[in-house]
Amino acid sequence: MAVTFSDTEAIAAALALDDVSALARLYGLPMWGVGETAVPEVVKGVVLAVAERRMRNPEGYVSEMAGEYQYRLPEAGSAGLFFRPDELGTIRQAAGRTGLVSVPVTRPVTVARDRGLHGDS
Repeated sequence: MAVTFSDTEAIAAALALDDVSALARLYGLPMWGVGETAVPEVVKGVVLAVAERRMRNPEGYVSEMAGEYQYRLPEAGSAGLFFRPDELGTIRQAAGRTGLVSVPVTRPVTVARDRGLHGDS
């Protein structure tokens, strides 16, 4: 960010890095940065960019304009802490988590047999 942080800002920046790093491990690989497991450089770049975004705009506001009327709304995500689709794609690709995935089913679904399909009731 090319600024000198106050003590309070330095603590906030460290917390932002911790939070974003935890999210990156959630979407990437849980073992990144643990022991000898290196974090890919591209993931480090994404984490730093998101942490900087959080520091510059902690509430996650965006400006919108309609004619002469301008307003600000919070972006989707929690307090500016989220990955954009391209960032999330980069993290997943670095982890080898691309392509098809399976989704666990927690409750069986029962389908009615031919009920009403042929005009019968």
